[in-house]
This record gives sequence, C-alpha cells and structure tokens, in this order.
Amino acid sequence: MGFMRMSCKFPYQGHLEKADVFGYTTKGIPGIEIVGLGKHGRQMKEKFIYLSKERGIRYPHLRYILCVEGEIEGKKFKNEEFRYLELPLLLMLWKMADVLPIYELTDCFAAGKISIQGEIDYLQLPLRAQEHLFQELGQECVGIPKLIAPRQMPVCPDFGHIHLEELLGPTFRENLHA
Repeated sequence: MGFMRMSCKFPYQGHLEKADVFGYTTKGIPGIEIVGLGKHGRQMKEKFIYLSKERGIRYPHLRYILCVEGEIEGKKFKNEEFRYLELPLLLMLWKMADVLPIYELTDCFAAGKISIQGEIDYLQLPLRAQEHLFQELGQECVGIPKLIAPRQMPVCPDFGHIHLEELLGPTFRENLHA
C-alpha cells in the first residue's frame, strides 16, 4: 500500500495528547525515515529495523516515510512518553510493507511502547477514556473505529476490537503486556 494514516495518543504531563501518524512509500532510495519526532525518530527507526531483522521480516525495496503530526518536537518528555507512538508507527510500517494481515489502519487506534525484546507495553485506557476517544475518532472515521489492543483488555462496546496478538503473530504473543 502506498499511503495511510492512523490516530494515536500518548501520555504527556498527566493527560493524553493526540497525534496523527501517516506514512507513504516512494520508489526513492530504499530505507525508513521517521519525521516529526526530532532526535527520537532515529532511535525508533533503528529499533524497527532490528525487530524486523530479528523476526526475518523483509521489506520490498521502497522508501518508507513515517510522519507524526502534532506538537511533539518541542515537548520536554520526562519518562519517554513519546515511546507510546512506537506501536502505531511499527504497525503502519509493517502494513505498508504488506507484512500484517489487516486491510486498513485508517479507522484504527493503537498506542504502546515496544522493547527490543519485542515486549509491548500497551497504553492502558479506562473505559471512560475509550468512550471519549470513540466520540473523537467517530467524527473522523468512515467505518466503525477499531481499537488494536490485547485480547484481555476491556474494550468499550462501541469500538471494534482487533486483537494485537493475532495481528502481530506468535513472535510477539508471549511477550505481550497489558
């Protein structure tokens, strides 16, 4: 797929900040570029390359551009909160490379940190926060908004629920934290 976008949130100073992520591919020099995270983008890119190589994932020889839109670069992060953007960016990268068994990410929401061991620390959203998120996303979505989350995570009945374990496959399943 040539281009896509996805909504996500990350914790910052006691509340959730919204960020839209989008990406596209070109036939330029093959590689991965992450724009909008400043100095944090390089570290994330290298982690994605490592996780992909470790799992034997091969990309078509394209240039993958991943962009984060929002006021991220100027923020002073205390606890690496920006890392909650790792999961949606990795999902987007792998979808653009036709690695994930999912048709579309546009109406999906995900947020989580990924360790280099493949452990996912998913952003915990209480049902009330999910209801607010549903109202916010529902205005932008064509279909029903879907939450990409661990199977055991309680999900607001208004959301569709895509199980993270099934989407990422067995290499992440045993390392999933909820």
